[in-house]
Amino acid sequence: MEIRLISAGHGGTEVRAPHYLTTQQTTSTLSTLPKLSHPHERVYTSTTNYSVTSCDLSPGVGCTMEAHMCLSPAPRKVKVTEGYVDLLAERRDTSDLRWAIREWQSRGDYRYGCNMTRKEIFDHVIHSDRVRHTISKLVEEGSDGKALEAEVEDILEQMGHTQELGVIRQFAFVLPKIMKKIYGKVLINEDGIEKLRNTHVETPVVLLPTHRSYADFLLVSYIAYHYNLPLPVIAAGMDFMNMAVIGDKLRGSGAFYIRRSFMDNPLYWAVFQEYVQTIVEYTGAPLEFFLEGTRSRSGKSLPPKIGLLGCVSEIWLRGRLPDLAIIPISISYDRTLEEKLYAYELLGIPKPPESTSGLLKATSILKESFGDIFIHMGEPVSLRSYLGPRVDRHLSASIPAHLASVTRSELCACEGLGYHILRQIQQGAVTSVWSVVCIQLARSLHAGCWSLSLATLVKEVAWLIGILRRTGAAVALEGTVEEAVVRSLSVHKQLASLGEDRVVYISRIHQADSHPPTTQKKLNLSAATVESAVTHLMLQHYINQAIHLLIRPALVALALHSLLHETNTPHTENLKERFAFLRSLFWFDFIFEKEVEGRDFMEGLSVLTWSGEVSVVQEQVQMMRSDSPLITTLLHLLSPFTLTYSCTAITLDSQVWEDNGLLVTAIQSQVERCIGSSGLYSALSLDSIRHSIRAFTKLGIVIRTTSVDGQARLTSDQQKLASVVNILGTKQDKQLQARL
Repeated sequence: MEIRLISAGHGGTEVRAPHYLTTQQTTSTLSTLPKLSHPHERVYTSTTNYSVTSCDLSPGVGCTMEAHMCLSPAPRKVKVTEGYVDLLAERRDTSDLRWAIREWQSRGDYRYGCNMTRKEIFDHVIHSDRVRHTISKLVEEGSDGKALEAEVEDILEQMGHTQELGVIRQFAFVLPKIMKKIYGKVLINEDGIEKLRNTHVETPVVLLPTHRSYADFLLVSYIAYHYNLPLPVIAAGMDFMNMAVIGDKLRGSGAFYIRRSFMDNPLYWAVFQEYVQTIVEYTGAPLEFFLEGTRSRSGKSLPPKIGLLGCVSEIWLRGRLPDLAIIPISISYDRTLEEKLYAYELLGIPKPPESTSGLLKATSILKESFGDIFIHMGEPVSLRSYLGPRVDRHLSASIPAHLASVTRSELCACEGLGYHILRQIQQGAVTSVWSVVCIQLARSLHAGCWSLSLATLVKEVAWLIGILRRTGAAVALEGTVEEAVVRSLSVHKQLASLGEDRVVYISRIHQADSHPPTTQKKLNLSAATVESAVTHLMLQHYINQAIHLLIRPALVALALHSLLHETNTPHTENLKERFAFLRSLFWFDFIFEKEVEGRDFMEGLSVLTWSGEVSVVQEQVQMMRSDSPLITTLLHLLSPFTLTYSCTAITLDSQVWEDNGLLVTAIQSQVERCIGSSGLYSALSLDSIRHSIRAFTKLGIVIRTTSVDGQARLTSDQQKLASVVNILGTKQDKQLQARL
């Protein structure tokens, strides 16, 4: 079993496959062709035979490949792309109904789990020590015991899943029909499926997919049905429960419903914990939830929500299971279903409430193309291996499990685990060519140009793909760069289209939108600002899907840029210190692991030195050219965020703030005033504005206090605010600069 890359340009030489050609990491004895050598090279085996029809791996130029894979036990061959198998290939040629009603039996069930009915799960929760103890405490405080017991039953009835195979078969019939209409391919790495299956036999698993779209919700269940994996039980928000018909169908597919906020309700919290832990510990069914808690409107990974993760981790922390495996799942869309709605939401126009009628109205999307989906099932992460060195389980061994709450150190370790999982998800993501295209389109917009030639765009995209590959990114590139760019423009033709004159024209989405979202909330932004901002934010959504690949070199570049105003040859220690500050400042906008700050710095610096635009000689950092294209690109990538954070500093400096909502609105208005000719309309994103406030508070730049009347107050340190603006290098605030 081996991949054989036969290069027509090298006389049929067999070569080893670099990471960006395929993503199945196995072993091979193939020889290495020098031209294909790569610092992130991985070796693969498969039943796939690849024929490389052209191959030039200079920056930005890819391989044109044809590939076929024999899928056991299917007798026929299915087309694959870069090591991924298309789930829709067979569905296009066979009956969806016959496939949905086929004999189905899961393979890979947890060997120590037991099948529990809905009633058995409820009884186990009701009679658990945790729930009984919580009821006793509330009775002591004056509550009625029988009323509390009735409330527990009501909570369970509202929360509990059913998971009926008949309902799942209905989705198995409908989903392929929808996906075949709007998606070209749904691609998945099969080696990840087998690792999941083998892991789950011995260890309960928790599935943690990214959450970028409503489409994520049933995608993992569809994969489980496709591969005869144990069907997951899925944590879902209450919004879906109230949807007529759909709410019951989702419950029947394995969804259990939880409130958005319930930490102040001890009884609900006890029932929730016991319900989740019963599923994982006793039934052994895979538990699926979204670590980010909600859909990311911006396209970036959101900071992890630790509630459910901590609840699951507690099972291992209290010694009730020898281990538990977490499966990071990266879902990458060529085009996001809600792309336009997200842009409006980030400006302050709230989303329409989830409803069945709204879902029916959305059927118009069936006439559009949304490109491909890449799904990467990551390496299982052992809870024991990650948490074991970081916590001491013996400290709470003598305390009954239902009385031992998660300690501060354990919670901190769980938070670290959350960031670690998100980094694994990011590293498994496949980057679309469209994300790279959007970086260049945004640069054109920021320069005031709503069009650019295809030749220029292709040249810039090819160069940047070369940079991304240097970071180890898997870029979904089929054919030449120009073919890939043209193909992505056809998928996103509403946002940018290719004219007959071979010029790419960027659309003014809001102006062309015949049915823009409406809201009772009055926006403080002008009509002209909204008109430009919607397009900018839609482009930024796709830029953000790739920004994690460049954020480390970008922060090193920004740190170097600010230090060069102080000295011509900064010392590496000063550069590292400045990088550390910026990393902390942007902590909530980007995902970093606390324990690897030094590694992040070296990773970012290595990209700059590899490019030849920066050199390090005897611990002194030197810029090799004043017009560095890479550093210019990286600084431009950060420019919307630096503008947002600078405007936050300006606004906080203007007065003492008591209302967080008014502060957010004031910062957005300040951004609007500061945009000017920069064209940085994506800096208006409410996500980044809220993250900046959190960051300033965390770093002590802003102090949150409570007044005598109980009102929260935000007071700021003017010197620290001025320092932030200086480091970020923005020139918009003359008053603050004058105070330095």
